[in-house]
Order: sequence, then structure tokens, then C-alpha cells
Amino acid sequence: MHSPYQLSGGFFELCDCSSLCPCWVGQLPDDARCTGAFAWKVESGKIGDLDVGGRAVVSVSFHTGHRNTGGQEVYVFIDERASEAQYDELLRTFTGQNGGPLGELSRLMGALQGHQRAPIHLTASGNFLSVTVGRVVSGDAEVLHGGDGQVTQLVHGYLSNVLGTPADVARSSAFRIDLGIRNLSIEVRGRAAMRGRFSYYSAGGGE
Repeated sequence: MHSPYQLSGGFFELCDCSSLCPCWVGQLPDDARCTGAFAWKVESGKIGDLDVGGRAVVSVSFHTGHRNTGGQEVYVFIDERASEAQYDELLRTFTGQNGGPLGELSRLMGALQGHQRAPIHLTASGNFLSVTVGRVVSGDAEVLHGGDGQVTQLVHGYLSNVLGTPADVARSSAFRIDLGIRNLSIEVRGRAAMRGRFSYYSAGGGE
């Protein structure tokens, strides 16, 4: 059975594609491969009756070809402050096992390479965002502005279901993943980044 959930907060996404990431508009990634990190900062919400507000999750992933058919390799980090129950439910939910709007994450996964607790720091200040997961993931980015001076946004992008809409388009100054796992270790500059808000609801049930 799937646990019901209702979650809201902020998300960041950084990858090694050129800005903006083609996955956001349903296209093949640059060079037909993509390594990136999806980060969620849950500000308020519950999974079942369990309060998970204040917790964070970061999913590092790699795929080749189109995102829908690439069979993603995934490694998940759960907030080190999570209780055992929170850890288990956050892992289930953010790997798609609880269905709902995040169920897509389960359908796309080819292999869960691992999961562990880690100190996660996700910050947004003005035009800047940063993601840090222990010593293995770090990224900093700045949102882009259009000719009218407003933040450039992508509305109803291809990843809106598992992240949110609208998404602020950004560009990383530096982005590094060092998991010691082939395909899940990169170091790049001046690549794609996004930030925004998420709101997920699932009534649960089913098999």
C-alpha cells in the first residue's frame, strides 16, 4: 500500500547540461547523457501521519538517452536529522514508491545505487542558491534575468510534475559530485540549474 502524503517547500536542480537542461522541455540531454542532483527542502508536510517538515532530500542521478527511457542510476541522501521512521518514509516517497506525483521517480529508476544519511544544506538568498551534501555534493548558482530585468522562468516544464512550476532558470558557478561511483562523479562550471517551489499531494492506497 502507498502511504498518503502532502508536502510543500523549495527545490533546486543542477546538472552538467548547458543552461537550460533539455530534460526540462522533454528533449535529449546534451551529449545524450546527464548527471545531476535534485534537491528538496520540505518546509511542511506529512507522509501518512508522520510529520516530515524541516527535512531535506537530495537525489543524485545519471542517465543516457531520453530521460523517459534512460534507466536512471540513482543515489539518495536523506537529512541526517531524520528519525528512523522519517528516513524510511522519505526514502520511499522520493524514490517514487509511494506513488502519487512522485511515482514517476520509481518508473524511471534503473538501479538504486545506494542511500545514506548526510548533512544537507539548501539555501536560497536573493538571486543565488547553493546545495551542499556533506563533502560529496556541492553546487552554487545564480538565477538569470531577462531583458526586462525579471527572473527568467520556465512554466509547465517537462519536470514540473516531480519538481514544480514555475521554475527559475539559473546557471551554476560550480557544481561537483564525488561519490566514487562511475557516472555519478562530475565537476563542471557554468552549467544548468533551476530553483522553485513544490507542492505534492497523494491520497495513497493502491498496491
